[in-house]
Amino acid sequence: MVLDTLLSDPRVSLLSIPAVWVLSLAPALIKNATIRIVNPRRNIGRVRDAGLAARLDRMDGAHKNALESFPLWIAAVLTATITKVDTHTVNTAAIAFVTLRALYTLVYITQKTNAQGLLRTAVWLAACTVPLRLLFQAANAAAHH
Repeated sequence: MVLDTLLSDPRVSLLSIPAVWVLSLAPALIKNATIRIVNPRRNIGRVRDAGLAARLDRMDGAHKNALESFPLWIAAVLTATITKVDTHTVNTAAIAFVTLRALYTLVYITQKTNAQGLLRTAVWLAACTVPLRLLFQAANAAAHH
């Protein structure tokens, strides 16, 4: 019942845009809370603990990757909304994308083995397919209007 209500609410997909933006900032905020923030971009090189430095570097990578995927997500949601793709479909994509991006960020920051790196890549690839699929659905919807 709750899921049906969520999937039929036209605000969900649009609200996923700021949700993804906040999620993209999370690694940078955590990183900056861990180190001296006067000059955070240079401070990673000054961290003496190799494990912490590697984790901070991964936080930076997760943040940059999230910013790279953000414009495609915005385009997919807005295009699907404008072309009137079914709300349930767009919201399902929104929930999937936010979930996959959150999982990707977690795996990226905590990975320590090649197997975890492969998992990170698989989650990234899965997340990339969500906005692309939504854009194809929008193109199909536009062709039928």
